[in-house]
Amino acid sequence: MEANSDIDDSAELKREQDDQSENEQGNDNNSVSSNSKNKEKKGYDKAIEEIKRENSNSYISKISEPLLKKKYYKYLLKIIDYTYHAKINATHIIKTNEQLDDKKKKILKTKFIIIGLSQVIKAIRKGIKGILILAIDVFPIDIICHMPIFCEENNIPYTFFTTKNKLAHLCKLKRSITCLFICKPNNTLTEFEETLNKYNTKHKISNYNKAYDKLQTAIKKNHPFFQ
Repeated sequence: MEANSDIDDSAELKREQDDQSENEQGNDNNSVSSNSKNKEKKGYDKAIEEIKRENSNSYISKISEPLLKKKYYKYLLKIIDYTYHAKINATHIIKTNEQLDDKKKKILKTKFIIIGLSQVIKAIRKGIKGILILAIDVFPIDIICHMPIFCEENNIPYTFFTTKNKLAHLCKLKRSITCLFICKPNNTLTEFEETLNKYNTKHKISNYNKAYDKLQTAIKKNHPFFQ
């Protein structure tokens, strides 16, 4: 009986050690996830402060209305981050995977952002839906003064955000840009994310649809035409 008791005690001790190990591992994973989220939050907070300073020191054209409210900056920054990583990773996957079939290649070439006034106008005329983000310091204003009415006629939500240079910087571009067009998610988005995340394990992407909907709702809420 004593021998059996010793065996039971030993087994119980092992179970306790295993449980403790699992708890510690879970805590470590939670800690890594928490640190990653905190780092991301600090990155966005820093970017938001930079945009505020940029805007306060910049020329703002008379037609720059409505301006995107500061509390919604993060929605747009998350979308820009998503599109940047999506493009970089998708291009890398296409180049390094010769076995990739044509269907997956086509999906990985999905466009999320269109940059440049002429390209944006072409896209809207083709019936592509999305959100237009405009620079606040375009001069002369004749360059973009027709865009608000053009967007309203085509039911495209739009807002003014920050300077041409800052907009370019956020998009990792060297040349300043007057506007960028965020494309509405299409029916291949889920397949795009699944395909990209399958081949790229380091920087997984998700929730573009959610981020887009949040930004669109915020812009419409702040614009009398879309009420």
